[in-house]
Amino acid sequence: MVTNVFRKFVHDMALRHKWIKEARQEFESTLDYVLHEFGVQSLQKVYSEVSRHIKLLQDFPNAGMRYRNLSYKGNDVRILHMKRSSIIYCYDEETLYILAFWNNRCDDSIIVDILST
Repeated sequence: MVTNVFRKFVHDMALRHKWIKEARQEFESTLDYVLHEFGVQSLQKVYSEVSRHIKLLQDFPNAGMRYRNLSYKGNDVRILHMKRSSIIYCYDEETLYILAFWNNRCDDSIIVDILST
């Protein structure tokens, strides 16, 4: 009983999420690559992992670390590392903004340029 009440409370408090256009394009590009190189099972694993992490961030937006003292629309930019990728995001009282979906093998200095535009 208490667990169900807590789940409802957390769900009611969860932030809605919004992908910034460039982040969505990068995520879709990554999914396309995984599908063509590794198949449907790998695609499902990547999609599930990202979905789980986004849900975590909706419930606990401070789970990621502050990212290079950057801000976006007046909100601190944060990063959550996964196995091979990272989600770069910020949030306000109502919304989790996904600013970038990043392959951890790439040079992350480009992110600063992306967020500056």
